[in-house]
Amino acid sequence: MNPIFNNKCKRNLLIPIFFYLALSSCAQKNTVSNKTDELIKVEKLSDRVRLIRMGVGYYEAETAIAAKKGIVVIDAGISNSLTSKYRSIIEKEFKRNDFAFLINTHPHSDHIGGNQVYSDAVIVGHENCIAEISEEWKNPEKKRSNYGKNVEEYETELKSLPSGSQKWLETLCQETRYSMAFNDLSTDRIITMPSVTFNDQMNINLGDITLNLFYFGKAHSASDILIHIPEEKLLMTGDLFSPGGKPGFREYDKKDSERWIKALHWVKRLENDIDIVIGGHGQVMTKADLESFIGFVEKKYSKLHEK
Repeated sequence: MNPIFNNKCKRNLLIPIFFYLALSSCAQKNTVSNKTDELIKVEKLSDRVRLIRMGVGYYEAETAIAAKKGIVVIDAGISNSLTSKYRSIIEKEFKRNDFAFLINTHPHSDHIGGNQVYSDAVIVGHENCIAEISEEWKNPEKKRSNYGKNVEEYETELKSLPSGSQKWLETLCQETRYSMAFNDLSTDRIITMPSVTFNDQMNINLGDITLNLFYFGKAHSASDILIHIPEEKLLMTGDLFSPGGKPGFREYDKKDSERWIKALHWVKRLENDIDIVIGGHGQVMTKADLESFIGFVEKKYSKLHEK
C-alpha cells in the first residue's frame, strides 16, 4: 500500500503531518542487542547542552538544549524506539520533559527516523524537507527490506570479529541501529514530517536561548541548514562536513553555489560567537575544521565559476 502524504506544510502549522505505514504482518528480527543502553553515550557540553551519541563511532547523535521556554532537540536518529531512549536520557539529564522544538538539519532517514517521538513539540525543517522525505519513503517496504539486509550483513560480520574488540563494538552498534529501525517498520513506525518549514532564515527565541536557522543550499541534501546558538557560541552543521573540514556534499551544482557563499558570509559574521561546531553525527569540532570547510567551498565555488 502506497503511503499518502499531505504536502501542504506551512509556516506556523503546529500539528505534525504524518502517515502510517501499512505493512503486512511478519516475524520480527529479534537480534537487537541487550547492550543498547550501554552503547548510548552522553557528553555534557555545558549546563544547558547535552550531546547524545549512539555507539563508539559517529553513527548518529542528538543535541539537546535546555532553555527557559522548553527543550530543543536537533535531529532524531534512524529509529523511533532508539530515539525514545534518547528522549528518556534527555529528560533525566535536565529533570524536565517540556520539549518545545525538534529541528531536522536535513531529511535523511538517520536524522528524521525518530521524529514521532517528539510529536508533542514543534518539528522544524527547511521547506524542501517535505518533498525529500516523501521521495525517500515512497516505498517503505523496500526501505524495510534494505534495513533487513543491513542487519544480516552486520550479524555476519560480528561472527568474524573478536568479541569486545573496537571493530566488534562498532559493528554491534550498526547492527543494533538497523535492527531497531527494521523492527520499528514492522510495528509502530510513523513517518513524521516537519510541522513548520522555512525558506531562507528562521529565528526561535526561547527566553535565555536564541536559535538562528539559515538555509545553506543544496549540498548534502536539498534541505541542509545551519543552526547557531549565540548564547552557547555553538554552531550545528548537520552533515555538511566532518573533522578536518571534509565535505559531505553529494552534488556540486553551479546554480546552488551562490547560495553556499551567502551562507558562508552569514557564518563569517558570526565568527566571534562560535567556539564549538557540532556535526550531524555528534562530531565535536573547532573553528579550524569550520575554516577548512569554508576554504573547500570557496575553492569549489571558484572552479564552478571559471570562464
